[in-house]
Amino acid sequence: ISGRMIASDESEMQTLYRAALDNLVERRLILKAAAEKKVEIPEWVIDNQLREIVNHSFGGDMNRLQEEMARSKVSMSEYRNTVKEDILVRGMRQQMIEQFAFASPAAMKKEYADHPERYRQEGKVSVRVILLKPGKEGDGVPSLETRWAQIGEELAAGENFADMAIKYSADSHSKDGGLWADVNPAEAFRPEIADAIAKLEVGRVSSMINLDGWGFIVKKESETKTKQLSFAEAYDQISKNVREAAELKAYDEWIARLKDTAFIKIYPFEGM
Repeated sequence: ISGRMIASDESEMQTLYRAALDNLVERRLILKAAAEKKVEIPEWVIDNQLREIVNHSFGGDMNRLQEEMARSKVSMSEYRNTVKEDILVRGMRQQMIEQFAFASPAAMKKEYADHPERYRQEGKVSVRVILLKPGKEGDGVPSLETRWAQIGEELAAGENFADMAIKYSADSHSKDGGLWADVNPAEAFRPEIADAIAKLEVGRVSSMINLDGWGFIVKKESETKTKQLSFAEAYDQISKNVREAAELKAYDEWIARLKDTAFIKIYPFEGM
């Protein structure tokens, strides 16, 4: 193992440790604030939350939860207290930031002007692919060129490309007629194929592309170009982004105020 890899692993461990530590500190600060405000959680609220946890995570079987607690050596009173704290933290966070969950027209216009890249509808294409796998010496499989010529003749005779994909393709989409629907070619295919797709007109079939002995034949079925959304078209997403940014800013400022009034001592982690 190289020293660089060890250093990278240690750096990642430190990052994860710091994130976990920050979350723990914030949780304790929020719980302290809740205690100072004398916030109380009724027992029936905790009971309802427990039922939701059992239904969602344990198939509605309380025995499975109790078995998991026994394995973890956690008592029911300890678990209920953790659930209560979770409710308190969520409630306090919501109470402190909900007043900032407002997207003003001015803030929305600024967001749209400052970050146009967030409000683009990326171009997509739908293509059909026939993938010809290479033959092995002596197996009697015709060459890629021979098979491509045969497919070309059948397409010229009016055969359907999707049927040809079902018949000839080794691609995982062959059962769907080789269809790759609404994809970004640069993400879905190798650059050589993405480049060929970019040059194709809708409805046209490419020449065979030989990549490491595999043959690719592509038909472009449809295409939508990248589009810059108007303010009206992007309204809901702009509003969501502005609200989330305002909530995050309010939360960070709130936590900073809580830290200013608290004494925090962090002990070094021996494994670091």
